[in-house]
Amino acid sequence: MEAVRLRLLLLAIGLLFNTLGCTEQHPAWISAVPASQKELCGVGVSGPMYHAEDALSNSKAAAITELARAVEVTVKSQLTIHVTGNERDSDTDMKETAGFKSDVVLRQAQVRAQWVHPGDDSRYGVKGTVYTLVCAPIGQ
Repeated sequence: MEAVRLRLLLLAIGLLFNTLGCTEQHPAWISAVPASQKELCGVGVSGPMYHAEDALSNSKAAAITELARAVEVTVKSQLTIHVTGNERDSDTDMKETAGFKSDVVLRQAQVRAQWVHPGDDSRYGVKGTVYTLVCAPIGQ
């Protein structure tokens, strides 16, 4: 809970400085996602929200989704067919289950950075757009 308060305080301070005229360059990872042989990274974006913490959460979820697209996903599918009956009547039941998981993304992904767009460059969306960088180790 304390980390959320600190993050919100830092976000508010950043927005205050940007409003007062201190323009901030966008981080390099927004234009070019960091490449590494030890980890895989993804960037998520959220438009501004009424509550700033919602935009932070949405951009994190989008970043994890992007990361999951790049990670091998295990898919399990099972189809069960049950037939009962006699010479005149029969009944067939079909049950299908499917699921997927990506353990690397769910257990080891970490937010490396977040950036709130101050609104000085329309290429990065409107003022208050949030970018999040999430990374996860490869092969662990």
